[in-house]
Amino acid sequence: MPSLQDQVFILTGGAGAIAGAVAEALARAGARLVLVDKAQPLLQERAQALEALPLTHDLTQYPEAVRMVEAAKTAFGRVDGLIHTVRGFATGRLHEAPPEAYDQLFDANVRSLFYAVRAVLPELKAAGRGFIAGFAAGPAWRGGAAGMGLYAAAKSAVAALLRSLDAELTENAIRVAVLYPMGAVDTPQNRRAMPHTDPQTWIAPEAIAEALLFAATRSPRGRLLEIPIYPPR
Repeated sequence: MPSLQDQVFILTGGAGAIAGAVAEALARAGARLVLVDKAQPLLQERAQALEALPLTHDLTQYPEAVRMVEAAKTAFGRVDGLIHTVRGFATGRLHEAPPEAYDQLFDANVRSLFYAVRAVLPELKAAGRGFIAGFAAGPAWRGGAAGMGLYAAAKSAVAALLRSLDAELTENAIRVAVLYPMGAVDTPQNRRAMPHTDPQTWIAPEAIAEALLFAATRSPRGRLLEIPIYPPR
């Protein structure tokens, strides 16, 4: 198994279904975890089970992102990586979308990522190494999708931000990865939203976690930047 022994990873959206699978994979690889989310009982339960540090922060506020990194550094003395799973999702034709949907989608997907990256990057640059990953989506990979204009735009911005970050880090051994789930992910929320669809046709969260672990343990001489993950055929 790839090893992340004693490396400290901040995992945002830490109470989510995808984050749960990612946290378990990182813990098995020996990482020490900081799980971050808004106040949710599941966050405390998951942190206790994985011996992780639970933090409650709203990452659409930059001071909260700074406090997140400071708390992780205080608890463990170092920060080695950030995996950002915070997301917002909505469907609808552009001319029918309420004006506030723009802020909701871009705040959840892009602003929270920008603030988290900006807060953690000084720690990684000081160490000269690390790992940052975030989630785009299939519509961003394909260049858009009918009925998902704002979501596709926000996730395209996520991908562009992370690719640009990668281009800025040529003098550091800090790796960047952009994950693109290319279909629905098998989560409790999706099962509730689509009760008549067979979840066996969806992407398993564990597959996403394995891809992230693989990317996080690559050499800079064989790094992975953009990772599309497809559902079963």
